[in-house]
Amino acid sequence: MRAVILWLHALCGVVWVGVCASFLLAAVALASEPSEAYALALRAAPRITRLCVPLAIVIPLTGIGNLLFVARARGFALPPEFVGILAAKVTLLTAMAFALWRAWRVVTVMREKTVHDADGTAAIGVNMRKLITLYSLIMGAGAAALALGFWLSGA
Repeated sequence: MRAVILWLHALCGVVWVGVCASFLLAAVALASEPSEAYALALRAAPRITRLCVPLAIVIPLTGIGNLLFVARARGFALPPEFVGILAAKVTLLTAMAFALWRAWRVVTVMREKTVHDADGTAAIGVNMRKLITLYSLIMGAGAAALALGFWLSGA
C-alpha cells in the first residue's frame, strides 16, 4: 500500500507539471498568432483546470499518507532537515494551488471579454501573459517539489 500511495503522489505531481508544460509549449508555438493562442487558451485552460483540481486534492492527501508511513517507520522522530523539506514542499504546493485558482479566474475573465467585448485585442495579450506566467509558476514550483520529493524518498 505504501508504494501505491507514493507512486500515486508522484504521478499526480508529474501529470500536473506535464499538463502545464504542454500548454506553455503550445502557447510559445502560437506566440506569433495571438488569436490562435487565445483560442487555445479558451479551449485548453478550462480542461487543464478540470484535470488539475483533482490532482491538487490528491497530492496533499497522498502526501499525508506518505508522511504517516515515514513517521511510523522512524518512530515519529523526524529529522529537522526532513521537516524543513516537507515545509518547502507544502509551500510550493500552496503556490501551485493559488496559481491554478488564478489561472481559472483569468480564463473566466477571458470568456467574459469574448462575450461582451468586440475589441478585446489588448486584453488578449495581457490575459495570455498572465496565463503563461501562472502556468510557468506551477511548472517551476512543481518541478522543485518533485525534486525535493525524490530527495526525501532517498532519505
